[in-house]
Amino acid sequence: MSAYDPDAPVPAVYMRGGTSKGVFLHARDLPEPGPDRDDLLRRIMGSPDPLQLDGMGGAVSSTSKAIVVEPGPGDAVTYWFAQVGIDEAIVDWSGNCGNLTTAVGPFALQEGLVAASDGSTTVHLVNGNTGVRIDAVVPTPRGVVAVSGDAEVAGVPGLGAPVVTRYLDPAGGVLGSLLPLGGPEALLATPDGEVRASLLDAAHPNVFVRAADLGIDPLARAVPEVNADSAFLARVERLRAAGAVATGRVDDIPSATAHSPAVPRIILVSPAADDGADIEVLAFSMGKAHRGLPMTGALCLAAAAGIEGTVITDLVGEIRHSLRVRHPLGVTHVEAEPGDRPGSVRSLGVVRTARRLMDGRVHPRPHSPSP
Repeated sequence: MSAYDPDAPVPAVYMRGGTSKGVFLHARDLPEPGPDRDDLLRRIMGSPDPLQLDGMGGAVSSTSKAIVVEPGPGDAVTYWFAQVGIDEAIVDWSGNCGNLTTAVGPFALQEGLVAASDGSTTVHLVNGNTGVRIDAVVPTPRGVVAVSGDAEVAGVPGLGAPVVTRYLDPAGGVLGSLLPLGGPEALLATPDGEVRASLLDAAHPNVFVRAADLGIDPLARAVPEVNADSAFLARVERLRAAGAVATGRVDDIPSATAHSPAVPRIILVSPAADDGADIEVLAFSMGKAHRGLPMTGALCLAAAAGIEGTVITDLVGEIRHSLRVRHPLGVTHVEAEPGDRPGSVRSLGVVRTARRLMDGRVHPRPHSPSP
């Protein structure tokens, strides 16, 4: 790698995956992992700034993301997901993004990292953040990545080509086990009192809490209204942070907010209001209510639905390996393949769409050396 010029433009692709958008970069074009890489990503996204006006970020968590890709090991492709803070100078590498994972296979094929077959191509992925392996089946008629198709994704206008991602042996990639607190439910101690929750690490760590225990209906208020309620957001963040403390990841709630803002994430859950879904949810990301549902959150929900005694199985009334999840943008269908042991998970799967939006070179905001 040549000497790093912090102000040089960088080859980049802007892609949508599911209901997220992000900047895709080759590792070979970036400084080594560490402060320089984090600084570059913040400047590419225009952070910190609530509007991210001087960068590629879209001022919400689902559009303030980056993916770094490199070939290997073997015939696989490794990618790292970065959640870039919006109004804070944070770059969080601790988890994964299921929506943008959908776009990694098409990116790898279009960039020549993997040879395409006629019909469909299975791209073997490794998420560098968690070590989880993922098989992405990408439609490639005549060896070309398809964009058009009949797949519909709640929250995405129109139809697209279906990309199937299946997470293999997805448990414990971040916190070391599927049930980091030792069981399907636990009491989380917060300054607002104890709350019963399930904390699972499958695809990404998530805390699941009954919305009724906080006295709300998760879909009764529009997301902008929820995000205008600073007192409620602070209460949810304290509960999420209590989950991080319970895992031993941090010592106290302020440390969780400062140093572990995305691990775990938190999702409030309620019984479905009708037979069009199995469960209703409101997810949170980086301190705000999510306008839809992080796909790793949906996958983790599917894992929780297959384990007796979790908040999810209590709500749906039985163990399930297929789950229809209603969120503010619509309904998402996810599946879990159980493992050989009770409560284990062999794989998690979902169908999404992805599309390249722009390619070329991104010009980061000028570097400002520290005094």
